[in-house]
Amino acid sequence: MATWSRYNFFVPQTDGSALLYNARLGELIRLDAERVRECDGQQDLDDNFFTFLLQRGFLVADDLDEVELVAKQHEVARADSSALSVTVELTEACNFRCVYCYQGHAKEHLQGDIEQRVLRYLGRKIAELRHLHINWFGGEPLTRLPTLRRLSAELRGQAEAHGCRLTQFLTTNGYLITAAVAADLKALGISNVQITLDGAGDFHDRSRPLASGRGTYQRVLEACRHVVDADIELMVRINLNRINANSVNDLLGDLVAHGVTPDKAIIHIVRAIDHGNLDESASSICFKNAEFARKWGELLGYVSAHGFGTPTIAPIAYNCPFDLEQAVMIGRDGSLRHCSSTDHEIARLDAEGQEVDLNPTYDRVKNRRPTDDPHCRDCRYLPLCMGGCSYLRERGQEACNPERYILPRLVELYASQASF
Repeated sequence: MATWSRYNFFVPQTDGSALLYNARLGELIRLDAERVRECDGQQDLDDNFFTFLLQRGFLVADDLDEVELVAKQHEVARADSSALSVTVELTEACNFRCVYCYQGHAKEHLQGDIEQRVLRYLGRKIAELRHLHINWFGGEPLTRLPTLRRLSAELRGQAEAHGCRLTQFLTTNGYLITAAVAADLKALGISNVQITLDGAGDFHDRSRPLASGRGTYQRVLEACRHVVDADIELMVRINLNRINANSVNDLLGDLVAHGVTPDKAIIHIVRAIDHGNLDESASSICFKNAEFARKWGELLGYVSAHGFGTPTIAPIAYNCPFDLEQAVMIGRDGSLRHCSSTDHEIARLDAEGQEVDLNPTYDRVKNRRPTDDPHCRDCRYLPLCMGGCSYLRERGQEACNPERYILPRLVELYASQASF
């Protein structure tokens, strides 16, 4: 016997048809009105339709434990020791003073003995890996471009010697990127650059000014142009809040006018979060999760209208690489951090590049499973969320991914870009 999958979602359409989406498998089909009536139980499923639904996973055997299948996907990802993702903080210093930043902007940099600890740690890992991924981070990492060049060259040499694939991303505010710097990044092997913009014009300038207070919007737009002109993939991260949300369409237009086109860039809209450092006035402009999701769903229409891709709503094996043992954030002082959203130390690198002084948070983060929480285990959105953000959970905030609040909207956007 068979039953409907617990991870099915029906999205009715105005013409009587419906979209049927399965979150565990990422399957999506369009049902005409007749098939909708069959699925609603108004008439029996014919044999061919029954077989089709069973083959595509919308129907499953009565005794199939789908939750355990989702959990096993996570365990498979955890068991993969062939790849390692490392975020390296080159400096705590930054030329910006973003209003929501959790960092203290100390003029402290990765250098000397700590640099050697990082290289010893990564050199040992490279000899064991098939793939090493590095994300260069800060502060503002481009204030330490000579360090980036030196470390990148060393790691590329070691990776080549051991037959290890090396990929490199860069997270930057973009202000220091000129055409020459972009060409330099390309030569170093950096294949993706993430730059944040907080809405258009004055909205961005108020949220992400220089330390002097001057605006940065036009300079960052030019940086985006330099990145795509250097044939580096660009991810534009938009930090959404109640003030800048209505300027996103103008921002997208400005990006396209600067040569940032859908074939060269990805748009990633995220929620501006209070990391505990904001006063009441600044904190009040941050959306709650469900509020953000509804506004996000609206803005994705603009993203799609400009030709950029929208979320694929594909099932995931883990919410964040930092949930896995094979991911680590290294601070400029040789500390290991919970993730790139916090400076909370969970361990350290010793002089030999070994992980030492592991504290309880390290164990919680690295041993956490998405089915530990009974609410997550029972949730129909589990394959799309996998327990949500452990950093937010540690801070006592809602950990769920915003997709759960607007999944029908995301399914429709996905369907509009898919072929059946």
